[in-house]
Amino acid sequence: FCLHRIRFEKMEAKNQGRALKDGDVVTACQQSCPTKAITFGDLRLAGSEVSEKFKAPSTYSLLEELNTQTAVRYDVKVRNSSELKGGEKHHEEGHHA
Repeated sequence: FCLHRIRFEKMEAKNQGRALKDGDVVTACQQSCPTKAITFGDLRLAGSEVSEKFKAPSTYSLLEELNTQTAVRYDVKVRNSSELKGGEKHHEEGHHA
């Protein structure tokens, strides 16, 4: 996740005598994505864009049934909200947060 960009923005914030703010760090993927499908930030920062998206009920993590607790989540577009066999909902992959 663009470690050099994270370090640069941390140093800039430190030089300015402040903490990193939501949106200070913009990854290269995030910057180049024309659809703004990527959100990057500090999950520990309450109210940040990424922490709010991370908690959204429409998001999921890969292999979350194995309790992997990854820091990458994917947003889904629900195409059929009626219950399918086994209680699963049909969905289509969207963007990640």
